[in-house]
Amino acid sequence: QKQKMTLAFCFHLLVPALLFRSVQCFQNTLPIRSTFKSPALKASHDYIDLLSDLEFTSALDERKVGFKSLVADRSEKITIFAFLTHFADFNAWEYAQKLKHYLPAFDRVNSEVELVAVGLGTIKSAKIFADFLSFPLNQLYVDESGEAYKKLGFSRGFDPPFKLNPYIRLLAMLTGIGSPGTLQAVLKGYRGDRTADASWIDSSLELLDRRKFDAVGKEGARPFEVATLRLQNMKKIVQNWSDLSPADKDLITWQGGTIVFKGNSAIYSYKDKGILTYTPIEEVLKAIGSEESNVK
Repeated sequence: QKQKMTLAFCFHLLVPALLFRSVQCFQNTLPIRSTFKSPALKASHDYIDLLSDLEFTSALDERKVGFKSLVADRSEKITIFAFLTHFADFNAWEYAQKLKHYLPAFDRVNSEVELVAVGLGTIKSAKIFADFLSFPLNQLYVDESGEAYKKLGFSRGFDPPFKLNPYIRLLAMLTGIGSPGTLQAVLKGYRGDRTADASWIDSSLELLDRRKFDAVGKEGARPFEVATLRLQNMKKIVQNWSDLSPADKDLITWQGGTIVFKGNSAIYSYKDKGILTYTPIEEVLKAIGSEESNVK
């Protein structure tokens, strides 16, 4: 087991640096049919009609819940719809860790802010996911077929114009192919960002004491700090892949996004670009009027 973890750690450290330059050249020569158009969807009033006939399954009690019932009619009510990727995906884990950490910030805006997180997979995988991350089950829902993701036009990741095994497509995305910004996000996790708010890491990191990073600085996300949390997430994901991943493996490359409603009107929306390039939490905080919207 120790040997496996050592190998995984070495892989996690070396691969991004080795592949960065070569992949940038290679991905421009590969025929890619991208379903991704823009990181920002145009905020509109049409989402209610678009998703009105959809139902999600509650991870708490497995009951079917209509989309409309999750969006309040009251004009002052704010609903954050976080469409996670599948429950064995880096994006889902990291974005959920941030959302959980900032739940008190949502409440500080006013008591009329509600988070609804939707993920791709099964009820079983949703419950395991929530257990690992201590994510509130009453705020977690499942879209097993990805119907909402189809209707919203979320990216399907690397999607070449020919049949290709989803695992090969996923590996390609891990190197940045059909997943813009992934390698940069990976390298930033090692390099650090002294201007970023890293308090969310403290509430999730278990692999080692965060004070160990004080040797390389005390401000922002220190070098290797985010990368270490990602290694922790990767370990749990790999060890529990069969339980966490969706039954339909075509979904493992699908991306998510976020829509923020005020009453029945969308005031903010975002389409994830690829692996580790999910909705910026600072934009969500700004959209709901939080004073903590200057975080990164």
